[in-house]
Amino acid sequence: MSNAGPIVEVFYAAVQRKDIAAARRYLHADLTFHGLFETHPDADAYLAALTGLLSITSRLDVKALIGEGDDAAIFFELETSAPAAATTLVAEWHRVRDGRTLQVHSAFDGRPFEAMFAPARRS
Repeated sequence: MSNAGPIVEVFYAAVQRKDIAAARRYLHADLTFHGLFETHPDADAYLAALTGLLSITSRLDVKALIGEGDDAAIFFELETSAPAAATTLVAEWHRVRDGRTLQVHSAFDGRPFEAMFAPARRS
């Protein structure tokens, strides 16, 4: 049994610094991410999406991190600019195996981000 809390903590410390290479070290190659708008089948796809999100992120403030065995829950406030200007509380559940995150499930109010993921309208 691992201690998922510290793994998720150092992952998000790297994310806050926008250091994707450092963050990558804490993810399994076969990580799966399940979010409101997207599911990513591996760490590289997830990090590509995360990099895009970080390009509009002005602040990521961790509010709470709870770890127990292979599970960790993190709650953070995410402040973003256009095209999704908002301050959003995000909750994530991380499953850790062998010192790296294997699964992430993310939940948040998606209304500010909806336009980023809606299919282009045709006239």
